[in-house]
Amino acid sequence: MNRKVKKIGKGILIGILLTIATLFTLVFVFLYFVFFGGPAKVTRDIKDYEEIISNPYAQTGYIVFPEKIPEGVIETEFYNSYRDTWNSPTLQTYLTCVYDTETYQKEIDRLEHTSKTYGDKKKKLLRDEKKKFQYPAYIAVENAAHKYEYALLTGENQITYISTSFIDKENVKFSEDYLPYDFMTEEGRAFGSGYSIYYGKVLATMIDTDYTRDSNPEVRDAHMEIIGDNNFFVRVFVDEQGREIIDGCAQYYYNPKTEEDKEFTYDDLNGMEYKAMEADREKNMVIVTYLDDGEEKTREYLME
Repeated sequence: MNRKVKKIGKGILIGILLTIATLFTLVFVFLYFVFFGGPAKVTRDIKDYEEIISNPYAQTGYIVFPEKIPEGVIETEFYNSYRDTWNSPTLQTYLTCVYDTETYQKEIDRLEHTSKTYGDKKKKLLRDEKKKFQYPAYIAVENAAHKYEYALLTGENQITYISTSFIDKENVKFSEDYLPYDFMTEEGRAFGSGYSIYYGKVLATMIDTDYTRDSNPEVRDAHMEIIGDNNFFVRVFVDEQGREIIDGCAQYYYNPKTEEDKEFTYDDLNGMEYKAMEADREKNMVIVTYLDDGEEKTREYLME
């Protein structure tokens, strides 16, 4: 009888341990896919090129890369590795094209005139004449949040395009001759040393980013005042003159004791130029100052 009890107890213990091991494995696999995106997707097939550079999750517009492989290409070499890791992808994309003379000149002209305008601010590709690179370079991103994107003039009628995100030097799949000398080093990572042609800004209600090839994307912003349990926002977009044009106002109320949650939206100032906002806490109101046909006016919003 005691032997049977011992066998049963041993079997139960083994079952519990196997269950724990299985659950641990499942949790590990789940976390691996959530934080590390699973195995990287790798391709060297140039037929996949247009699909790769239009990936909406790559957090880049691949603006230095050609939008599609032009007919005047004589030879190509292509590599892409992509992993959808937590918050920001891990990727490297490499393309070398040897062009005929006419197509090469068109591509150089495209790079020379590539720019993005955000409101009244214009950003162009940076030029590097063998200071940080072994080859003349057109730079869209240089160590901005551990990302790089640039085009190198690597030979006669030859251009090499590079884009990396969270890739260390020892893991690149192309010649290290194509890297800047301070690639992912402490010097290269110095705060404020990076550059990106793409727009990114932390707003009161969200993070506004632009990872498109669009030369004139819309820039959004928001202003906020807090009165007690009320948050009041004025949302705007920035026009080509740098003016902030109101695109909606909203009041959010949350009572943590009762968990009461309310939202009120207002569109009466839409299209007006935003100038300022202040809170009058004694009267429990927000005052928005704006321009209407050049005349400065104010609008009062009483908190609900």
